[in-house]
Amino acid sequence: MENFKFGERSAKNLKTAHKDIRKIMTEALKTSMVDFGISEGHRAVERQKKLFDQGKSRIDGINKKGKHNYKPSQAVDIYAYVPGSKNLAFDKVHLAYLGGHITATAKALFDAGKVSHELRWGGNWDGDGTLLFDQKLWDMPHFEIVT
Repeated sequence: MENFKFGERSAKNLKTAHKDIRKIMTEALKTSMVDFGISEGHRAVERQKKLFDQGKSRIDGINKKGKHNYKPSQAVDIYAYVPGSKNLAFDKVHLAYLGGHITATAKALFDAGKVSHELRWGGNWDGDGTLLFDQKLWDMPHFEIVT
């Protein structure tokens, strides 16, 4: 198994997140079979509004804060890094693997008392194990702490 570590940009983005998210993502990367990075942690209100205006978010950051809008951020977005690919991978196959791996890591850390929050994944918002099909919103790169 490869021993992945976060690159400079991912580490910087992860540093803006809640300590439980930092611990979960760091532990998940150590045991993942797919390399991944952190594309976003804290999100400024201006960026949130822009995403809302583009139809990429249901939250505008002004009338309602998103989990990314807190300091520290209560959410991160990830991407898979796939060797040989010219682009970062946001495909369902890699993100589904990572969603399961990261949420399993989070559960193990929570059950062991090493983090104080559970984690919710945007590919299985309701946590029932049925991915995507029963979700009203798909946000597979998104992970957030349950508060």
